[in-house]
Amino acid sequence: MIHSIRQFLLVSLLVSITIASSITAVGNFLLDQRILQPHMDEHLIKNFSFIRIITRLAKNNSAAQTEIRTSFEFENNEQSNIFFQVYSSTGTLLFYANSLAGKQIKNIKNGFSDTYIDKTLWRTFANYDPVTGDKIIVAERYNIRDQLVDNIARNNIYILVFTYPLFGILIWLIITLALRSVTHVANEISNRASTNLEPLIAKNVPVEIQPLVNELNRLFLRLKHAFERDKRFAGDAAHELRTPLAAIKAQAQVAMRETDPVAKQLALEKVIQGVDRSSHTVTQLLTLSRLDHEEQLNDIHRIDLQQIVTEIVALLVPAALEKNITITMSNSPRHTTILGNEISLSILVRNIVDNAIRYTPRGGIIEIAIFNQADNIVLQVTDTGPGIPEELRHSVFSRFYRILGSESQGSGLGLAIVRQIATLHHATITLEAPETHSGLIFNITFPSEL
Repeated sequence: MIHSIRQFLLVSLLVSITIASSITAVGNFLLDQRILQPHMDEHLIKNFSFIRIITRLAKNNSAAQTEIRTSFEFENNEQSNIFFQVYSSTGTLLFYANSLAGKQIKNIKNGFSDTYIDKTLWRTFANYDPVTGDKIIVAERYNIRDQLVDNIARNNIYILVFTYPLFGILIWLIITLALRSVTHVANEISNRASTNLEPLIAKNVPVEIQPLVNELNRLFLRLKHAFERDKRFAGDAAHELRTPLAAIKAQAQVAMRETDPVAKQLALEKVIQGVDRSSHTVTQLLTLSRLDHEEQLNDIHRIDLQQIVTEIVALLVPAALEKNITITMSNSPRHTTILGNEISLSILVRNIVDNAIRYTPRGGIIEIAIFNQADNIVLQVTDTGPGIPEELRHSVFSRFYRILGSESQGSGLGLAIVRQIATLHHATITLEAPETHSGLIFNITFPSEL
């Protein structure tokens, strides 16, 4: 788990730089050795050519020979890093430099080779002079090469050590600059009021931070909608329950003062009716509030719409019988299966049929049918009530909307709940007037698959 992005990046980058620099240093060390070896060998060849010229001059001029010997002997030093030996074609040592000449190596093979002389490793080059036939051997201590490579490697390490703090400072500044947008977003959120759920202003936000800001804005939007729904629910409940509760209180007070048993019984019955209406309103409000919170359905599976309609109608038959209303169900097709949530669909069917019962007069008829239409399944409920004028058919799905002059008791939330559930099921609703009688045809069309 990363506790600090800044610390993680700083340590990770410094460790990465250290590893990369170490690999580079080792690589440079090996590469320098490979580069220096041919260069130093080339230097030996140049010395060989120079000595070959000098020995030719010395052999042709006795005065020059004495001068050259004196010059060579001046270089005779056991600590010298370079020496050479010149042998005649008969194997006689003619010239030499460095007192190691006592260690004759005339039998060394021609070309380049590595030779130990007095327990010291030397790089040697030997070959014959094609003019004089002399064998010339030039040698150089290996420690010269090693010291040169070591000096280069040491200098690289010094550079790394001196620049390492600079790397740390630059990385820290770069990381701080890169995380400035995160700090800006955090400061904007921390300085917000608890009621401010407006989207964050995502100006100059890096592409890596943009998804975080987008998700935060979506969260703020969902929270804003949730608070608005809760606020609306509280307002709706206060508005819709104030009058029924006042009426219940008034009827209860009448019952307490009434001495006539019949009048007292009538007042108590009105109290019970008021409680039933309030209970129905609260139930509808809670249902609508819960549905408003849902952006998509949960617990979706295949459901037989015919079975749900049959069960709901069976529960509502007693209410229809009280008004002497006849409910008929036509034969349904074999395939009435849709994808959906069983509880939500049950609420939808109950509200549609309950609305039909409420608005159908005594002795009326309610016809329920389920049929296939293209690739869809249609639930149709037809009643013989007063119907809904065409210009009001869109308004009846609004919350608490009730048609003026309606004698039916209700909260005005039933069709709003139906529309919400239909939307969640991707279903469409149409309202029509029957051709042969008054009333309303309520069609809700479900896709066979979501």
